Amino acid sequence: MSGPGLEVVLLGTGAACPPPDRENTSLALTWPGGVWLVDCGASPHRRLRLAGVDPRDLRGVLITHGHPDHLYGLPSLIHCLLPERGGEPLPLLAPPTVLRQARALLDAFDLLGRAPVPLLLRALPLGSGPELVWEGAGLRLLTAPVVHGKREAVGVRAEHDGRAVAYSGDTGPCEGLDRLAAGVRLLVHECTFRHREEVEAHDGHSTAAEAGAAAVRSSAERLVLVHFQEETVRDEQGLVAEVRSAGFDGEVAVGRDLERY
Repeated sequence: MSGPGLEVVLLGTGAACPPPDRENTSLALTWPGGVWLVDCGASPHRRLRLAGVDPRDLRGVLITHGHPDHLYGLPSLIHCLLPERGGEPLPLLAPPTVLRQARALLDAFDLLGRAPVPLLLRALPLGSGPELVWEGAGLRLLTAPVVHGKREAVGVRAEHDGRAVAYSGDTGPCEGLDRLAAGVRLLVHECTFRHREEVEAHDGHSTAAEAGAAAVRSSAERLVLVHFQEETVRDEQGLVAEVRSAGFDGEVAVGRDLERY
């Protein structure tokens, strides 16, 4: 079981085609009541173990959107949990179309009806948000829609013991994320590209400066950048300088795989 407070564990920090030393971006939210996995890239069971997180403590999985790097590890996770888990159903939360993708993916491997890991599939609301989507053992999870091209996509907020953290998911600047991240201690924000013109060619992403501006709007104390292309993260000091150019004066970190915050 996890430690005394809420922690964010970066299981991966790379974009869809990640740098060689990074995996696809996903997070583990750990608290004394267990673990929630947010997004499901490569080898999630192994990534949890590498990060020192016991997969048997998993209390649920939340998928922010349906692009392969955020979803394709789901069958592997469920398959690896089969010998380990029983009892209560494992919640699987995702936007409606993504939930249909997840169901089809699991069904392709005959994993939906396996009794040792009963799954509770629930569609996330896509109203203006934030909306409470799960609560238990002192943890609250809230989601709100974010802007990621034409995809159904959400960001996530976790609250425990008076503290709150937020994760942008894949998104461009939007009001949904601003509402979700308001007043958080920690904002984990995607930073796929260095320049706005690059973003325009790949709709629904953010630059470091835009992540910094989001942190300013939310009054976050700390900003952690994730979801990097190889060329984006070659100059880490440059990324931090771009965040500062947006007026954010809190703590900034260029996230690395398996770090804890």
